[in-house]
Amino acid sequence: MSELRSLAVAMPVNVADAIRRARPVSEPLCGAGEADVLSSVTVNIGTVGGGSSPNLVPSQARAAIDLRLPVGVTSEAVLALLREVLDLPGITWRVLRCFEPNHTGPGDEIVTRCATAATDIIGRAPAINMRVGGSDARWFRMAGIPTVVYGPTPHNMGAPDEYADIAELATVSRVHALTAFDMLTGENRK
Repeated sequence: MSELRSLAVAMPVNVADAIRRARPVSEPLCGAGEADVLSSVTVNIGTVGGGSSPNLVPSQARAAIDLRLPVGVTSEAVLALLREVLDLPGITWRVLRCFEPNHTGPGDEIVTRCATAATDIIGRAPAINMRVGGSDARWFRMAGIPTVVYGPTPHNMGAPDEYADIAELATVSRVHALTAFDMLTGENRK
């Protein structure tokens, strides 16, 4: 699957810049190399199974793979590469869900208003970054509605013991409320 990780990504400059600028904040939270991960296809072989006994050669095996596509690569490019490497005798595979990568630009009004609200409430500018995770925001963006995802600090994201601090929920709620107020009233508090 290293072919997928090295697939060319034609990421928009404003998205690549946002990821680069967020690196000093995001990597201490999400791990070294996180910015590089956001700029390439991610591959997680989440389940593997096969055989009926440890002392027998299995007659079949199964694996489930989660692929996350960054902005700048198409699902068709990924599928073409998968067909190239997986269409072999004895291997069958299928796609269970497929979404084109989409994003709201870092300079979009909803993003800048949320960043302004967050700055007012938490006392410092938030890191504006992208994620390859699947949130419900993708559905709105696919319908042409710009979105921003702002939430509590994700501790140990993607691991079995992932968590967020409950104390941050009130702060996040205030940021959401102020962002909505500013969007609805057209207030400029910069």
